[in-house]
Amino acid sequence: MTHAPPSRVLALGELVEGLQACVDFSVTATQMQQFAELSGDFNPLHTDDEFARAKGFDGAVVYGALMVAKVSQLIGMQLPGRDSVWASVALDFRKPLYVGQAAQVEGVVTEVSESTGMVVLKVTVRAAGKVLAKGTAEVVVGR
Repeated sequence: MTHAPPSRVLALGELVEGLQACVDFSVTATQMQQFAELSGDFNPLHTDDEFARAKGFDGAVVYGALMVAKVSQLIGMQLPGRDSVWASVALDFRKPLYVGQAAQVEGVVTEVSESTGMVVLKVTVRAAGKVLAKGTAEVVVGR
C-alpha cells in the first residue's frame, strides 16, 4: 500500500464563506492509459493525438473524469479535507484539457449549514488562464 500524504482537517466551524483551496495538476500519458484500461473508454479523442487533431483539437483530450478526480483530491485532501464526503458534484466542461498541460482546480466555500453539516463549494478548473470547467460540489462534513 502506498503511503498517502496527510489530509487537511477542518472542523465545520472553521468552514466559512469565501474560504478557498487550490490543487495544481497535470495529467500524464501514463495516467491517460491507466484510466482507459480502468474505465474501458478507449475513445480515440482521448487516446490518439493524430485522431484528436484531425477532429480539431490540439491533441488527445484529457478525460473529464480525470478532472473530476482532481476535484476529489481537492475535497478529500484540502477543502474540507479528511472528515468529508461528497453528496453531489456537477461540472460543466467548457474547454478541453490536454495531456501534460498545467492546470488547477479551485474550490471556494459558498454555503455552510451548521445544522446539516453540508458545505457547498464553487469549483473551477483552469489552465493557461482559461476556465475549462466549472460547477458545484456539495460535501458533508463529519462531526
